[in-house]
Amino acid sequence: MSRKTLLHRATVQEGLGRASLPRHSVLIDGDRIEAVLPEGLAPLNAPGIDVLDLDGRTVMPGMTLGHTHIAYLNVLDGREMLFKYSVPDLTLAAARNAENLPALGYTAFVGAGSVSGIDMALRRAVDRGELRGPRITPCSRDLMVSGPPERRNPEVKKRIPTDLMRLAETPEEMAEYVTTEIAQGAEIVKVFSSGDDTFPNGRSHELLFTPEELKIAARTAHEHGALIRAHSRGLDGIRNAIAAGVDVIDHATYADDEALHAIAERGIFVVPSLYQPHMLLTTGTRHGKTTEYLETLEFEAEVANTLRILPIMVELGIPVVAGDDFGFAWTPHGTYAKELELYVEMAGIPAPTVLTWATANGARLAGRGDDAGTVQAGRLADLVVTNGDPAEDISVLSRPGGIELVLLGGTPVAGGTEPFRTGTRRHARPGGTPAPAGAVR
Repeated sequence: MSRKTLLHRATVQEGLGRASLPRHSVLIDGDRIEAVLPEGLAPLNAPGIDVLDLDGRTVMPGMTLGHTHIAYLNVLDGREMLFKYSVPDLTLAAARNAENLPALGYTAFVGAGSVSGIDMALRRAVDRGELRGPRITPCSRDLMVSGPPERRNPEVKKRIPTDLMRLAETPEEMAEYVTTEIAQGAEIVKVFSSGDDTFPNGRSHELLFTPEELKIAARTAHEHGALIRAHSRGLDGIRNAIAAGVDVIDHATYADDEALHAIAERGIFVVPSLYQPHMLLTTGTRHGKTTEYLETLEFEAEVANTLRILPIMVELGIPVVAGDDFGFAWTPHGTYAKELELYVEMAGIPAPTVLTWATANGARLAGRGDDAGTVQAGRLADLVVTNGDPAEDISVLSRPGGIELVLLGGTPVAGGTEPFRTGTRRHARPGGTPAPAGAVR
C-alpha cells in the first residue's frame, strides 16, 4: 500500500480565479489529491502519511503551456525555423526544452506546430519512460499553403521537404495530410487561416487557407478524433476559422466584438498574443532586426487591439489559454512565466484570472479539464510549490528560487522534498531566501 503525502501549513491557490486560501493542507494519495482542508483538520498523526511542512508556501496547480514550438531554437524567421539546424540537433534541443518545463512550473504542454513531427516523438519517449518530461499533447507539423489564394505558387512546395512542413496544393492533399499527421500521433492539427506580418507568404490581414480548405481540415481532424488550431491574426481569417469550426484560435489579434461574441458562443479556445509581438518590437534590434524592418510590421496595432480585447474575453467567459510562440530569439524557451507577468502588468488582468489561463483552461485544452488544472479533491496531483503567492505577485513564477518543488502525479520531478520534512527543515519562510532545491527524491 503506497504512503500518502501531506503538504501541510500551505497557502493553496486553487486555479479557480480567486484569492488563495491561507493555512490549508493538501493530502495526496498516490497520483491524486485526496483532500484540501484547513490545516487544523490535517491528519498529522495518521499512520502511513509523509508530512511536508511548507511553512506558508503556496501550492498551485501545475501549468499547461498552451502554444509552444518545442523544437524551435531561438530562431529569427521562418527560414531558420526549418533550415538553420539539422533535425537531430532540433530533436536534442526539444528534448532538453521538454525536460526543463516541469522545473519552471509547467507540467504539460500543447504543441502549436511541430517541425518534423518532433512533438509526437517526444510524447512517445515520455510515455515509454525514456525521457522525463511533462504531459504532452502533440501537434502536427504545420499544415501550410504557399500563399494567399490569388498568388499560390506550386514551385514553393518543391523547396519545402515534406518531413519538415506539409504544404498542400489541393483539398484532397489537405485531407490526406491531416489524416497522416493524426496517424503519426498528432492530437491537435495546426492550420493557418491568415498570414503574419513576419511571414514570407502572407501578412496578418491576408488569408492563407480559403474557407473551404479550413472546413476540410477541421472536418477531417474531428472525424479522426483530433482537435484543430488555426493561426488567425487578421479579422477575415478569424471569421473563417470560426465558421470552419476550429477548436483553438491562436493570436486573434484583430478580433472585433462580433467575432469575440461568436467565439464565446461556440466555446472556442483563444491563445492570445501579447508577449511575442511586444518582445519583438522592444528587443528585436538586439537580435539583428533593423528599425526599418520593425517599422514595416503592424505589430503595434496588433498589440493595441489585443490590449483592448483581453478584458472583453474575460467578461464573455472565453476560455483563454496562455502560451505565446516561444522558441524565437526574443521569446526563448524558459521565459514562459514572463508572458503571465505581462498580462498582469501591461494588460491589467488580475493575477488570479491569468493563473486560470495557465492552469484550469490549459488543462481543458489538453483534454484534462476534469482531471487536472485545479487543486481539488480527485484531481491529478500535478502541483507546484512556490516561495510566495502568485495570485498576489505573479512574478514569483519567474523569480530564481521562486519554484521550490514540482510534483507530477504526486511524484517529485523538480526540486526536493527533504527540506520540508519534519526535523530537517532548512528552508526560509516565504519572502526570505530559500535553501537550494535538492535532488529529486
